[in-house]
Amino acid sequence: MDMSADVLLNNLTNPAKSFLWTVVFTNPVGGGDGKSLETRCQTASIPGRSVGSIVIPFKGTAGIKFPGKLTMSHTWSMTFLESAADRKTFDAIYAWKQAIVDAKTGLGGPDSIIKSSIYLKCLDQSGAVWLTIKLTGCYPENMSDVPLSYSSQEQIMFNVTWAYDRWEKV
Repeated sequence: MDMSADVLLNNLTNPAKSFLWTVVFTNPVGGGDGKSLETRCQTASIPGRSVGSIVIPFKGTAGIKFPGKLTMSHTWSMTFLESAADRKTFDAIYAWKQAIVDAKTGLGGPDSIIKSSIYLKCLDQSGAVWLTIKLTGCYPENMSDVPLSYSSQEQIMFNVTWAYDRWEKV
């Protein structure tokens, strides 16, 4: 079987591009602006998953291997751009985290209130969706420190790690 680059290119007429995607926040907790989060999301990833293994010893052999349980990292990272005009990224993530656990009172909401679904949609070159992934039970687990410096001309970006219960192809 010929596996040359020409054969591959002829069989792959519309290769997926890593810059054609969008995220959809169905219900940002705390009243954040979902559309702003969607447009300001600069980086994301297609989440991974793996299957563990079970090795059963058999006589004098190395054993027999069977597929084990499905595992996922249960974390998903994104980078968001901030605007000095409206502070919508910071406010949305902050409000969501306050709904999880209020910094003053130490009280928080139940899972049914603090978790939401987020959709990752991969697009083809015409803008049509070719893959949709639904992450269920999402909440912002970590918003990392944002370095500030007089010696830099960088834009303010927030790295947010989301926790999720599971993901599935829609």
